[in-house]
Amino acid sequence: MATVSSDKVTVLVVGTGSIGRRHVASLRHLLPDSRFVFLRRQAQADAYSEGVGARVVASLDEAMAAKPSFAVIAAPSAHHAELILPLLAAGIPMYIEKPVVTDRAQLEAVELAADAAPHVVTLSGCNLRFLPSLIAARGLLHGGAIGRVVRASLQTGQWLPDWRPASDYRASYSASPDLGGGVVLDLVHELDAARWLLGEFDTITALGGHLSSLEIASEDAAVIAMTRVNGPVVAIGLDYVARVPIRRYEFFGEKGTLTWDLPARRLEIVAGEARAPALDAAAFDVPLTYIAAMREFVECVRDGRVSSQDLREGLRSAALAIRINEEIRA
Repeated sequence: MATVSSDKVTVLVVGTGSIGRRHVASLRHLLPDSRFVFLRRQAQADAYSEGVGARVVASLDEAMAAKPSFAVIAAPSAHHAELILPLLAAGIPMYIEKPVVTDRAQLEAVELAADAAPHVVTLSGCNLRFLPSLIAARGLLHGGAIGRVVRASLQTGQWLPDWRPASDYRASYSASPDLGGGVVLDLVHELDAARWLLGEFDTITALGGHLSSLEIASEDAAVIAMTRVNGPVVAIGLDYVARVPIRRYEFFGEKGTLTWDLPARRLEIVAGEARAPALDAAAFDVPLTYIAAMREFVECVRDGRVSSQDLREGLRSAALAIRINEEIRA
């Protein structure tokens, strides 16, 4: 396998929709001389693949013959496992979009494979962990700025047709549970953030379903309640229907209340003595997190070290989402 010792690396990319193209742009910024191999059905080239000078192949075997330095998996989530398993076996480092798997059979298979390949460098793409304002919120929480957190609320939603206005939402993976769509898996960021900010939970209940007029087969709204012995109690609300986009987290502690609001670009503490740091607009700039996440991944591949959000960590958040979906769909 090639190593990342210079800008001249070969990158296998599976999935060149909007998120895959964003990752390609990040790599072209970080490693300007990268060579790309795109895995596509029937090896269909197009203006985009030609524009980035990508070689297009139709099979994973052909892609592996190119000896990629690492792979970026940005295919529909339901197809991740079928790529992760052979790439792990071959020792190919991977950047894997969220969620890393979408059902329990995939989860168990990838967990076993990860145990058998402990030294393969991986990074799970919950990129909000790289957002400076959310990192600051975590530091405040863990530093006791609002005291013991008793209750928290994480809310996110947006009208699905507005997500990708250039394409038909009804044809998107979000619309299909078979492709990994539905708010619980699609908006796994909030489940991952709850774990990252507050720790693990053992008591979980959930309600949800397809409740709107959106022409999709997947769930468009969910409400999740989680806790553990001695708390906190956490409510998570997810939807595809909010006409005004929302992504707001609130934490209620014994010494104060911490609010992080992404659309409002606001991090503040109220009813407490501590104060949140002053943050500029870049601290809330989500597009920059894709470059930051890819930079860490490339550096980890180069140095042979474990990333801050490796495959096992991604599997923990996926396992939580799968458990919630099983309850909603029971």
